[in-house]
Amino acid sequence: MSQPNLIRDLTNSLRSYKTQLDSANQQLAHLEKQEKIAQLTAKELDSYPTEEVWRSCGRTFILQDKSKYMADLEHDEGIINDQKKNLTIKQKYLETSVEKVVDNLKQFVEKESN
Repeated sequence: MSQPNLIRDLTNSLRSYKTQLDSANQQLAHLEKQEKIAQLTAKELDSYPTEEVWRSCGRTFILQDKSKYMADLEHDEGIINDQKKNLTIKQKYLETSVEKVVDNLKQFVEKESN
């Protein structure tokens, strides 16, 4: 493979990895926000003395047992944690990939300058 093609491929890979890494970081931030909302909602519900609460469902509200709502929130938090775990793994992989591509580009430039 010629040198200009190699450099172009490396820079394209770097651009792609950085785009994916930015996306993963945004998704993680969104999941953390969702997790915090679920935790705050559960804390607020726990403070209510009643056993039934009104739950938003689109444009309507339904009366639901507080325990069922809390169980749903815990289930949602579990799903969010699984998604965060998977995204964190992806994030670490992409960070490593970016570092490797940058190192390869640096080595190539140093080799060419000597």
